[in-house]
Amino acid sequence: MSKKTFNLLLLVILILGGLARLSSLHRYPAGFTPDEADFGYNAYSLLLTGKDEWGTPAWALFYQNLRSFGDYKLPLYAFLAVPTVRIWGLNEMATRLPNAVFGTLAIAGVCLLAQQLFHHRRLSLLAAFMFAVSPWSISLSRGAFESNLVTFFLPLAIYLYMRSRYSLSAVFFALDIYTYHSARLITPFILLALFIFYRPKLTRSLIIGLVVFCLLSLPAVISYTGAGQSRLSDVSLLNPTDNWSGVADRRFQDAQAGLPDVVSRVFSNKLTTLFQQSADNYLSYLSPQFLFIQGAGEATYGMIPGRGVLYLVEGVFLILALFRLIRHPVRPLLFVLTLLLLGPLPATFAKGLGFSANRAATMLPFLILLLAFGWSYLLDLSGRYLTAVTLLIFAVYLVQVSFFAEDYLYHAPRLNAPAMSYGWAEAVRRFKPISGQYSLIKISRSLSEPQIFIAFYWPIPPADYQAASRSWSDFNLKGYRFLDQYDGYHLGDFRFGNLNPADSISVPTLYIGKPDEFPPKFPYYFQIFSPTGLPAIQVSGRQP
Repeated sequence: MSKKTFNLLLLVILILGGLARLSSLHRYPAGFTPDEADFGYNAYSLLLTGKDEWGTPAWALFYQNLRSFGDYKLPLYAFLAVPTVRIWGLNEMATRLPNAVFGTLAIAGVCLLAQQLFHHRRLSLLAAFMFAVSPWSISLSRGAFESNLVTFFLPLAIYLYMRSRYSLSAVFFALDIYTYHSARLITPFILLALFIFYRPKLTRSLIIGLVVFCLLSLPAVISYTGAGQSRLSDVSLLNPTDNWSGVADRRFQDAQAGLPDVVSRVFSNKLTTLFQQSADNYLSYLSPQFLFIQGAGEATYGMIPGRGVLYLVEGVFLILALFRLIRHPVRPLLFVLTLLLLGPLPATFAKGLGFSANRAATMLPFLILLLAFGWSYLLDLSGRYLTAVTLLIFAVYLVQVSFFAEDYLYHAPRLNAPAMSYGWAEAVRRFKPISGQYSLIKISRSLSEPQIFIAFYWPIPPADYQAASRSWSDFNLKGYRFLDQYDGYHLGDFRFGNLNPADSISVPTLYIGKPDEFPPKFPYYFQIFSPTGLPAIQVSGRQP
């Protein structure tokens, strides 16, 4: 294959992948999560004031992270959204656009890495195509889901390292650790794997690259001595939701069965429980159930529960790649497999529903490279049937991509909408004209961080938001981990917390909450219905 043909085909694949990621961003995925609104509003705040929503200066965010709702997000996505918010305004499309762009560029990044590893243009194009139509990549690229950024920064950083562009590689590795917590945890292991598999000569260029990486990474290290540590503690298996009551229950059952306590402690303790849970988590991300059948465990990140993150035909490529690896374990393939096996580690030690496709996104580029190798190997085995096999595979892809598109466009909204806080844009647009009639607007905290939706869709001037947030800053001291656990924080005329619509009032009050929070037959202005056909948000008003 000539270089001109290669470049032309890659351009076609990039256009295909770009269309799948960039079109109708304001509509799909249905809804708009608090995290998405927060990234958009922080970009807006940085643009207008040079500070985040809590008044933290832009430069300090790399040391402290975005406090956000108490979950301390990494700051890079908010900075990437500043140009798009500046050009298109504060809206869903502008907030999601950076991720869609980087998701498209990741196609080229995976292609470049494949070419550098395997020196095979056909294999590189196959990797680019598979990434372009990947359900996992498309779904994560279409929302402001910062975990998707790793699929661009990591492959490109590794590619630049292998091209001996150490300083530039260091910059991309450093940027990667400001994208998402999973990326931050996995990047040092990937660097270690690089040094083991591709031992570089100790040159001046390499030393400069290491110095650049260490200097750029220093704020990240500092952030984990403070607020970042709180986030790790919150999601870690080391801090289980049940406070290790499961271990105590097992010991109690052992005691009832007559097992001496000293023996029970050998089999039922924190270490054995942690090992069992982490092993289950890790293996789940490599299981056929996650890869081909069930897929993501939640719809919060635009994924489709009940649909595998890979196409079924790719199971054939995975088997062939592993078969080829066993027969002929070449270094590039071993390296890709190592990075793939490292990918689920951050998700392994995290609490949650499991099958967290966003936390495991670090494994996606390397999974695609392994699949592309298997597909290329199948074509090598095809001999004189190469053309027929190629056409058959693309026909199968056409069918499976069509089914994914139909599912994503017509069925996924019913799953995504309730999980992604559907209805806020319409709700704010409709109650804003009548809000002047009320002295107090009470918004239920059951709507999940409602203050950020008011700030985003109103929009609230960032200086006003920062002034209001000063009175919220002690919510951690009150024993709350997240801001919306706090009953009674204010933003102008808005009060966030418990709704209590039946309580007596002294001023005209507007209520915004879930329909089931209101007494039966409570009068309302309107309800916002989700694609499921059920009401998601109700707006009611009362006079004293």
